[in-house]
Amino acid sequence: KVHKPVNTPCVCDNKDRCRALVEYLLKESLEDKPYYDTFFSHEEDYVPPVTVMQKIDSNHKKLMKGDDKFYMLSINPSQDEAAHLIRKVTGKQVTEFEQLTVEEQEKVIHELKNYSRNCMDLYAENFRREKIKSGKDLVYFGRVETERHYRNSDEEVKEGQAKSGDRKPGLQLHVHIIVSRNDVTQTVRLSPLARSKGSFNELNGKKVMVGFEHMEWKSRCADRFISMYGYKATHK
Repeated sequence: KVHKPVNTPCVCDNKDRCRALVEYLLKESLEDKPYYDTFFSHEEDYVPPVTVMQKIDSNHKKLMKGDDKFYMLSINPSQDEAAHLIRKVTGKQVTEFEQLTVEEQEKVIHELKNYSRNCMDLYAENFRREKIKSGKDLVYFGRVETERHYRNSDEEVKEGQAKSGDRKPGLQLHVHIIVSRNDVTQTVRLSPLARSKGSFNELNGKKVMVGFEHMEWKSRCADRFISMYGYKATHK
């Protein structure tokens, strides 16, 4: 899923530095989960928040003041998919992440990072740009989260069944991604919010495809989950 800045709590826009978004994504307490790492990249499992901010905020070459500098994406397995992934990794059938041992939780998080990297390969491919072949061509950082919490807008809160801030039950594994507008060479601009999907513009004398098809990316990520983990989807 591609998130618009206005829909991200504590983040007013994505046209400046990414500090507010990084701090928002660090909301899960590290003290409660001593094994819980910070961020990961396409090739590294452990990336400190300060490095995330430095890498994203220094990847702005040729972008104007009013241009988007980064985007937030999320990878959201269903509870059934999360349960299947956990079974594949640990051999256990659970309904809450806390039912796993710390070692098992680490293994599941590690595998979810691997799946996320596959999704970012597909994200890169989805732009259909000559220089962009895989996630290695992007500047991005992800963070696995194991909980979701109710908000005032949720029906359960409106109906008095839950309070805002309460933890949602069940398996709530998901991944947030911060990805730079520029590619790693800072010569190609990539916007998942671009319209005119599938059309062509002329750039430096060459025709290049513009736009990003959200549903195609979502569908290919779902197919990749099936192929990686032998998941039998009940519906697509």
